[in-house]
Amino acid sequence: MFIYENQNIAQQRTPDTVAPLIYTKPPITSRFSYFLKLWSLKIVERAGFAVIRTLKPAPKGIRPSFLKTYPCRPHLRNRVFIPQSRKPWEQLPAYLDLHAGGHALYNAQFDDEFCATLANKLNILVISIEYSRAPRSRFPGPTNDVVAISQAIIEDGDLPIDKSRIVLGGFNAGGNLALSAAQFPELKDKICGIVCWYPVTDFALSASAKQSSRPYRNKQDLDDFKDWAPLWKWAYIQPGHDIRDPLLSVRYAKAENLPRWIYMIGAQYDMLAEEARETIFDIARLDEQERKQGLDGFEKGTYRWRLVKDVRHAFANNVTSGRSKETEAIDRMRTEQMLNSVGEWLLKGPLGASRSDS
Repeated sequence: MFIYENQNIAQQRTPDTVAPLIYTKPPITSRFSYFLKLWSLKIVERAGFAVIRTLKPAPKGIRPSFLKTYPCRPHLRNRVFIPQSRKPWEQLPAYLDLHAGGHALYNAQFDDEFCATLANKLNILVISIEYSRAPRSRFPGPTNDVVAISQAIIEDGDLPIDKSRIVLGGFNAGGNLALSAAQFPELKDKICGIVCWYPVTDFALSASAKQSSRPYRNKQDLDDFKDWAPLWKWAYIQPGHDIRDPLLSVRYAKAENLPRWIYMIGAQYDMLAEEARETIFDIARLDEQERKQGLDGFEKGTYRWRLVKDVRHAFANNVTSGRSKETEAIDRMRTEQMLNSVGEWLLKGPLGASRSDS
């Protein structure tokens, strides 16, 4: 079994002068409140999704081709999407998807529509990886799951996979896990690129600090979980751990420890946008002028950043409960636009080149 060791990678920070920040256990009253809130949310989420799937089963076109488990994690079922246009002999590049949920909610099934659409649109193999969730599995448990299952997928001779063209992609917590797992030596030379959709990258920032970075903070409140940062920390981080560990707060990861191709996507009305932007700015080593010019988007070599306008966090995950039809329409339009942009970038970049070029 692969076991995380917080040694070499954790000692490599950006910048080098950043000191460790040790996570301390919250007061017992706070922990009790977090426990009740999180498990209530889990129950509502699971029950709600079960009802929706019972009343409105998923269309055949977005269902996975099959489910697959691996001996390294036999309790986690991964969802495999083979494009309809694949020829029987064809070995395909692969996109390994990691779902959202603050490391604590949802499961791989929530990304079925995205995965099926991406597979058929690009004629690539898409596999939605399941990982264990907090608070039962705290860091580095989910990262270990992603590393182990990704290795198993890459070595799986039964899958029509081109081992030289593999990308990790993820939403929110999944984006964090993609940047975390890709730093491990076991994957570093096997993953060509990363696509991060509105990822959490810096657990060292407080909820108030993230809120104060929002250009829209004086308008209508558009962040669904704006005060929940302490809860996510409690659920995911072990007391005594360094919050600035680059495998946890990937904001502190060094570019040389990551794949050369990275596409970072933020949402205009999302308090995580600023930390995502600063993360890709640092990885791409932008100077002061480039940072000023690239606030809404830039492309420098193999790095790309886009701030998607008029949308909130999770716009691409079809999580539109309680939102207007106009908002849903904008979300779908922006998602389609970004799928086209991501697809073009993938096929010209990490999935269009051999491993030696990436």
